[in-house]
Amino acid sequence: MPGKKRKAEVVQENDPLPTEDAQDGEISSAEKKKKKPKKPLDAKFGGKTEEEVMALFLPDHLKANLDIVFIGINPGLYSAYLGHHYCNANNHFWPCLYESGLIPRQLTYWEDAQCMDYGLGFTNIVPRTTRSADELSRKEMKEWSKVMIERMKELKPLVACFNGKGIYEIFSGKKCEVGIQPDPLPDTETAVYVMPSTSGRAATYPKRADKLKFFVELKQLRDTLRAKYGRLSLPIPSQPSVDPTMAVVPESDRNSLSIVGSGAAIQH
Repeated sequence: MPGKKRKAEVVQENDPLPTEDAQDGEISSAEKKKKKPKKPLDAKFGGKTEEEVMALFLPDHLKANLDIVFIGINPGLYSAYLGHHYCNANNHFWPCLYESGLIPRQLTYWEDAQCMDYGLGFTNIVPRTTRSADELSRKEMKEWSKVMIERMKELKPLVACFNGKGIYEIFSGKKCEVGIQPDPLPDTETAVYVMPSTSGRAATYPKRADKLKFFVELKQLRDTLRAKYGRLSLPIPSQPSVDPTMAVVPESDRNSLSIVGSGAAIQH
């Protein structure tokens, strides 16, 4: 783009909690004073302060020989509090995952761990929870990128899918286009796919329909690599869906890192 260079857009896998909408029309100073004060932020996290939420870790869901591992930059406050991936209502991840055919039945973020039954996993480059990705330093990103590569070398997924162009550009240190990348992850045979951020706040592809084609292409890549390496299609699990309206999340689910198979959970 000609002119001043813009910083690559990086959106955490879960958007910050929505702020209260401003009222329409002009409001006098006296009326503003009478307005009910905004709800304290910590009330949105079950009474926890932001500092307490930032001490929580979002569980990874990984095991050996997955088809696809979805990679975010780091957990946002809401996902760390709930203990689940892509849980903001404005994120298009879960509808696109089902509509593309990557999973045979519709799941919600409450069921993110069940995605391993369908050959899909979740992790972040940096495990530390922050208010925004801007709070991560380049040094921190570089150090944890090395850790992530070592984990992928051990677990050997077919595809590493970076959820956001800006995330992969920070990880790789070079510019890229969305889609299949020419090079695998360093020192691995794992193919790299870069999709636009699934956040509803992403400027380039703001609508769900805009993002669906990338999930379809990702499915085609998965199917091609399954055939190439002789991996059979996974059986359809029989687990019932978890009620997405459930209001209470066990503390043990919110503050743990789970990794199935070889290797150990990594906490920062």
